[in-house]
Amino acid sequence: MKIVVAMDAFKGSLTSVEANAAVARALEEHDVVTVPMSDGGEGFLDAWLATHPDGDVMTHDVTALDGRMRRARFGWSESSRDAVIELAEASGLTLVEMRDPWRYSTYGTGLQIRAALELGAKHITVGLGGSATIDGGKGLLEALGVRFYDHVGNELGTFPHQLERVASIDWSNLMPEAREVEWRIASDVTNPLLGDDGAAVVFGPQKGLTRRDIGRYEAYLAEYARCFTHDMTTRPGAGAAGGVGFALYQLGATYRSGIEEVVSWSNFEMHVHDADWLITGEGTFDQQSLYGKAPYGLAQIAHAHGVPTLVFTGQTEVVAVPDVGIEAVFPIVSRVMTLEEAMCEAPTLLTNAVGRVVRLLDKKA
Repeated sequence: MKIVVAMDAFKGSLTSVEANAAVARALEEHDVVTVPMSDGGEGFLDAWLATHPDGDVMTHDVTALDGRMRRARFGWSESSRDAVIELAEASGLTLVEMRDPWRYSTYGTGLQIRAALELGAKHITVGLGGSATIDGGKGLLEALGVRFYDHVGNELGTFPHQLERVASIDWSNLMPEAREVEWRIASDVTNPLLGDDGAAVVFGPQKGLTRRDIGRYEAYLAEYARCFTHDMTTRPGAGAAGGVGFALYQLGATYRSGIEEVVSWSNFEMHVHDADWLITGEGTFDQQSLYGKAPYGLAQIAHAHGVPTLVFTGQTEVVAVPDVGIEAVFPIVSRVMTLEEAMCEAPTLLTNAVGRVVRLLDKKA
């Protein structure tokens, strides 16, 4: 059988490339094509690098999240002047042990963008996903020269972000290059900045907001947004990465589904159109996965070509999947174990789970 393997990352455990390799080990008797995948979050940069032979990795020390120095990468193509920034590299949740959205800033991601602009970038794609922040993109904009002031005219610092004190904004020192670049947002979510589907309500708990804090933080985000001339709060993805989408819209960004972006890089459709199966998956396959995440989006594409899909995941609560050709969803954990054990043993668990299922398919073939 021809089997296309396009696994998303198992966050904190396996990258897309590592997950693909673990699946492929169970498919040695078949014709296997592996495609690195991401929906805009973790693994977005690696997916770009794997599909762009002319791409280089630029590595810098940046002041990130809580003011500490961190090593972060971004992708760069000298020939096309393209820069690819994965927000999780400098502002990701996996970089910190304690979740504290009241303090963490996207300044480090902004410094990466600044470095790309100084290289002469003409096109910048920012993959939004896996952030530890809900700063409305304030830190990112500060790194590009934008200044924020409180109600008495004092300039606000970056660490902590102090989004709740912003009363006015000065754009006069924005890097001139930022006005000349083509900006692109790549995200797995279309949530607005505010409201019941917004950054604080939907993503706040994941990043450390308590239930009692959500209403207050929502009010602060709304006041912050009113300081901008252009109302971008309802744009698709404005609430992504704690409001970074909103900030990038202020710079003129356009939105694209992260999975669509990576699919266009990887020639996924060319590989899958004559396949017998698609195998995909991610660390957690839940209801959110049915709204733009990689496995669901890939299954839709495969279904259009008449190719069925198998999903392998660390855990799932999904009972019914819409009719997009997903034949079954398989949790890979095979015995009672702690989360730490499951994450440590993820490569073996994934290989074994795929092996068990494929042996059944071989018997039916």
